[in-house]
Amino acid sequence: MSAAITILTSAVVAAAVASVFNLLGQVAERRARRKELIFLKALELAKARREFVLMAAERSGKTARVADDIVHAEMYYGLLKELYSTGSLPAGWRDKIKELVDEAYGKS
Repeated sequence: MSAAITILTSAVVAAAVASVFNLLGQVAERRARRKELIFLKALELAKARREFVLMAAERSGKTARVADDIVHAEMYYGLLKELYSTGSLPAGWRDKIKELVDEAYGKS
């Protein structure tokens, strides 16, 4: 009977340890997928922004300065990550974007 209890206990402990490692693996995978999704959406937003700026410049007949997509992707990644984590944009972001718009297009 002692050998049966030892074997049963070993099996239960092994199952518990395997379950914990499995759970930790799932958490790590979900975190990685979330980061990847935020990154891909940031790239999409950067590309859409570039296309919008070029289209607006073409329609208005003005020239446009377009930064590299990676610069905007970094900005969008930070914004999306903050929005996901806290549910709001970083403090002072609205003031900063207003500054940038005023600088680019003149005071409104």
